[in-house]
Amino acid sequence: MIELDAKSLLVHARGTDRLVDLETALAKDGLTLDLRSVPDVTLDVATWLETGAEGARSAWLDPADHLVAGITTTHFTIRPAPRRAVGPDLLCLVLGAKKLRGGRFVHIESVWLRVHHKHITRPIAPFGDGDDDDDDDDVTEDERRTFDAIKTAFFR
Repeated sequence: MIELDAKSLLVHARGTDRLVDLETALAKDGLTLDLRSVPDVTLDVATWLETGAEGARSAWLDPADHLVAGITTTHFTIRPAPRRAVGPDLLCLVLGAKKLRGGRFVHIESVWLRVHHKHITRPIAPFGDGDDDDDDDDVTEDERRTFDAIKTAFFR
């Protein structure tokens, strides 16, 4: 970990930092990345992000609360931006981009990630958890069709 901004709830981590080590360091300050589980103890932050950030909080909980607030790559830097700014959205255009011969378009050198206080109950999305939505009586039929379309498009 390079730096922790506990007030803004952001951590600046090297792309080569192991995810499990970052989570352990954050825990000392009562913070967490709020992962469902660490996918692989040898996984580094850059690889974790480049492969889809498995286990991260669902973006559907608050679409404006971005996992990544800033990034430094081999080709450009996006300074930490307020989570409701355009900077983090630009990141989506880059992380999935591949060169013609394979490999990533850019390499992540460091990244500012959103962290959360431990032991705080946060809302969960009413869909995408694999359970049937039969017990969601407060969901309208239109909302259910929308959720089903999202599941089909994003959770294959």
